[in-house]
Amino acid sequence: MQLSTSHKLSRHPFASVIGRRIMIVLVIISSLITLTSTLIQLYSDYHTEVSSVETRFQELKDVHVESLTINLWEFNEHQLNIRLEGLVKLPDISFIRVTSATSNQVWQAGKEVTGDKINRFIPLQYSGPDDDTRFMLGQLYVESSSERIYQQLLQTLLSTLIANGIKTFIVSGLILWVFQLSVNRRILRILNYLDHFRPNQPLKTLQLDHVPFITSEHDEISVLALSVNQLSHTLNRLYGEIETEKDRFTDFANSASDWLWETDADGRVTFASEQMQTQLGITDIQICNYKLTDLIPNSEMTKAMSQGHDFKGLEVKLNLRGEERNFIFHGTRVDSHSQEVSMRGSAIEITSRKRAEQALQELNETLEKRVVLRTLELEQSLHKLEITQNQLIEREKMAALASLISGIAHEINTPLGAAITAGMMLEPDSEEGHNLEAYKLMQANLQQVVRLIQVFKQTAAQSGQGRVEPVYVKQLLGDIIIGLQQKLQDKQINVQLTCEDNLNWPTITQSWVQIFHQMINNSIIHGFKSSDPSNNIAISIRETPDGLSICYQDNGQGMSQQELNKLFEPFHTSRRDSNCIGLGMHIVYNQVSQALAGSIQTASKPGEGLKVMIQLPLLPETLSVGG
Repeated sequence: MQLSTSHKLSRHPFASVIGRRIMIVLVIISSLITLTSTLIQLYSDYHTEVSSVETRFQELKDVHVESLTINLWEFNEHQLNIRLEGLVKLPDISFIRVTSATSNQVWQAGKEVTGDKINRFIPLQYSGPDDDTRFMLGQLYVESSSERIYQQLLQTLLSTLIANGIKTFIVSGLILWVFQLSVNRRILRILNYLDHFRPNQPLKTLQLDHVPFITSEHDEISVLALSVNQLSHTLNRLYGEIETEKDRFTDFANSASDWLWETDADGRVTFASEQMQTQLGITDIQICNYKLTDLIPNSEMTKAMSQGHDFKGLEVKLNLRGEERNFIFHGTRVDSHSQEVSMRGSAIEITSRKRAEQALQELNETLEKRVVLRTLELEQSLHKLEITQNQLIEREKMAALASLISGIAHEINTPLGAAITAGMMLEPDSEEGHNLEAYKLMQANLQQVVRLIQVFKQTAAQSGQGRVEPVYVKQLLGDIIIGLQQKLQDKQINVQLTCEDNLNWPTITQSWVQIFHQMINNSIIHGFKSSDPSNNIAISIRETPDGLSICYQDNGQGMSQQELNKLFEPFHTSRRDSNCIGLGMHIVYNQVSQALAGSIQTASKPGEGLKVMIQLPLLPETLSVGG
């Protein structure tokens, strides 16, 4: 029984566990002795009663059989019945019966026994006074009831057991009372003292009550109380010393930045320093419910602790509150007196050092890569800047050329009109002679100049009346292709148009007409030298998240990179002998970059045709060009 439950013990004598056991043992032993002695006495009494019955039967034979024989010989039935009635009243006689030798006549007295009984048959023989010859006249039958003996023995048993039970109860009660005064009450006092004993509280001396003639100041319980007082005094003193050492150790542990820990034989944490509890986010009460390997998951530590081996310099990474921390753990096996192996150890945080080492290592490893990457980024930025600069220069140059050409055409247009008008006034009346030939030559050249002026005007990006409006792209291109159908058939050129039927795009219709008219004409004149059924032009238009993507490609003779670089320059042509002035692709460039605010790129190799890629942004429908 634990001391913490001693307050549940009662001071009542019958509530004493030891007292009840002593009383039960006394009652059992006394009852066994009483029962044994009673059984022996009953056995003796039984034999005595049976002997008494046998003696009574012998008395009948020795004393009364002769007179019964004479009455039977004389056939004195009245006297025989009187004798039988008298004999049945004798003790131990329950039933008596006389039967004649011929069994014809029966005389009896008393009540025949139905249960257990003791009986005897006695012969009735008669002999004369002078003659020794015996005649069998009949027999005497005697019964004695065993039930009477049993009842008598039972009464004796009950009276004996009751008397001995009363005696045993009185003796046991007295013994229990003496035990309560001398042992139980004093032991309860000692248990109550030990239950309320606290080493951290002021010491109180244990004092026992003494009853004259029953207890003594020098008996065993008093000596035990003296030992308890000495032990409590020693525990109180040792507890004070332990508390002092504990406070000193706790101050050292809590003031240190390192972790200090201890586990039991099962690996459960029995102690953790305040720094360790704070960083793990667990209170002093909660930490005892965890195993160290649950708080510090590390396979090497788990293996070492399960085998009870020391470990030192074990580096462990922990995730504390979302931050990775590095520690070095040390553990030492401790063998206690209870033969249970425990572990004690410490942990030193090296997070700052590891971060510095890692940062230095990463810096050393990536410095060269960062230099190369930075250099590459600068080169790419420079290249992009050069491309953008070239594009801007090219766009400005083209815009300046377009403006120059448009201005020249505008300036030439007025005197040209006057020259045409004057020339018409000089038309000769006669159709013969040199004047007529000169007039025709003059008119032909003036008309050539008019056509050139019209082409010059087309180089301007904003052609006066351009307006953004939604158009069905596939239908627009179909109309353009139909307008050039005769030229295409002359060289057997097949045009493949890939575009969604319902693609509706806001754009400047006039600009689209000029762009595709000039590109198709360029393929007819410069791309395909001869008529061939394999001649093909593929036009693909699709809508993208960035706008509209147009791919124009023919399978003509292509061009070199040198020619490709001058493709958009004005007045550059490879067919000067065919009256080509070299403004077609220049007009395409201006319309794409200036009017439609898009971008254009080309790709070509000799014998592989020309590929033109145009990217157009979405234009607001309210935009009006040249207004």
